[in-house]
Amino acid sequence: MRFYLFDRVIDFVSGCEASGIKNVSSQEEFLIDHYDRHPVMPNPLIIESLAQLGGWLITVSSDYKYLAVMVMIKGVAVQGEAVPGDQIRLYTRIENINEYGATLTCKASVQETPILQVKNITYVLYEIPQEDREDLKKKYTALSGS
Repeated sequence: MRFYLFDRVIDFVSGCEASGIKNVSSQEEFLIDHYDRHPVMPNPLIIESLAQLGGWLITVSSDYKYLAVMVMIKGVAVQGEAVPGDQIRLYTRIENINEYGATLTCKASVQETPILQVKNITYVLYEIPQEDREDLKKKYTALSGS
């Protein structure tokens, strides 16, 4: 990933689930000069936040053997919004995984109120060359605060 749309991993159970946070700031590049009267984080970017955290979960769970690339989303339900000053709590759960791909369910909430759910995010898994795994591990470990 060139940029991350989640700030930190909060909880992690290898091969099962992860949760993280995304702090929404009025200085987010996607909000500047875009929504003058009612700035909200666009729903596609909340989905991307969930997808990135899900990819992180898959990669770390595989001990950095696989890189997860999102290929499909199904069953999006928007229930609210996130505005500057909000902290979005992101939840991802692996439903199915094998050496070719994975499917996850995901949800986002603000102050324990659901704002977005995704019934299915599908990923294709690409094997990471052995010589690249340690560099990726350093980047991903920084996100978990470990």
